[in-house]
Amino acid sequence: MHTPYFPALRSGLAALGRRTAHALRQATLGQLQEHLRHLLPAPLLSATDDGPNSRDRVFNLRFTFECFVWQVLKPKTSCREVVRHVQALLRLVGRAVIDEGDSAYVQARLRLPPERLEQAINSTAQAADRRVGSGGQIHRRPVKVADASFTQLPDTQKNQKRYPQSPVQKEGCGFPLLKFMVLFSLCSGAVLNVVFGNLHDHDLRLLHGLWQALKQGDILLGDRAFGEFTALASLPKLLGVDVLARLHQCRKADFRKAKRLAKYDGLFVWSKDWYRSEVLSASEWDLLPAQITVRIIRFSATIRGHRSRRITLVTSLLDPQLYPAQELMELYARRWRLELCLRDLKPPWAWNNSVANLRTWPKRNFWLIW
Repeated sequence: MHTPYFPALRSGLAALGRRTAHALRQATLGQLQEHLRHLLPAPLLSATDDGPNSRDRVFNLRFTFECFVWQVLKPKTSCREVVRHVQALLRLVGRAVIDEGDSAYVQARLRLPPERLEQAINSTAQAADRRVGSGGQIHRRPVKVADASFTQLPDTQKNQKRYPQSPVQKEGCGFPLLKFMVLFSLCSGAVLNVVFGNLHDHDLRLLHGLWQALKQGDILLGDRAFGEFTALASLPKLLGVDVLARLHQCRKADFRKAKRLAKYDGLFVWSKDWYRSEVLSASEWDLLPAQITVRIIRFSATIRGHRSRRITLVTSLLDPQLYPAQELMELYARRWRLELCLRDLKPPWAWNNSVANLRTWPKRNFWLIW
């Protein structure tokens, strides 16, 4: 069975990743305000009744946020350059010109409340999903993608203590490493939530910090870190969230021992480990069943000019009629596209090789083969 998946969506994905980003990066501050006007509701960034953001200033809460987003979209843009564009914008609307110093803007950025920024992320993600439609759903169930990566931090003692460097580097010769996990919407690719940790935090522990962002009926799409007993037993049982992930490398799938659904598609019974996972509390661990039934699917991913890769998926979606294997394989193929989006969340010098090496995958013809 062959599925030319990415060639069919190649033009659409390319337009989303290149033309849209290029247009936003080239937009002026005034044009960016028009873009954000329909994405962020007015009360979200309105002035507070009292406190640091209650005074009527040029750099009020909403205008400071818009300037900050414009600055982020243009790497290596100084705060003084932002002020120059603000001066030009004020001249266009006939308002008094502000001082050319950047002190007021820097102080206004420091006053941005983190909880408002988190609400802005959720608001833009919901707006993106409404515009895209139901493209990233399966049987009207939202699909969310969790993926983790690393980025380097400034080399300070405080950062070294909280985010230690890689153990393979000599002490004092490496930068602190921040590990973060992002929860994406597969429908639009928008970021729903982010949690942070250090080098020693397992992906399952970081995922536990994203539980509040998952809702009953969601489907979580992940990599090998989630293809094991703890995730496949706890999420459906405790949250009502099904899991589709790549099978963990320590698990072996012998289809001769499975309840066969199709070729390389079968049901397996997994038993609960005798030791408790450190990710869950004792009460949460006791709620998990002694055995669970999982579905394992194996296929080959082939790229022209490259050696084919055998991929084994495991999922809690057991019904082959409601969730055909082909659709699940296509969902996982879309997840690879979102892995590349992690590069946009960190500076180019901090890209890790594991993500950068994937850049050739979505640019070539991609086939899923049973």
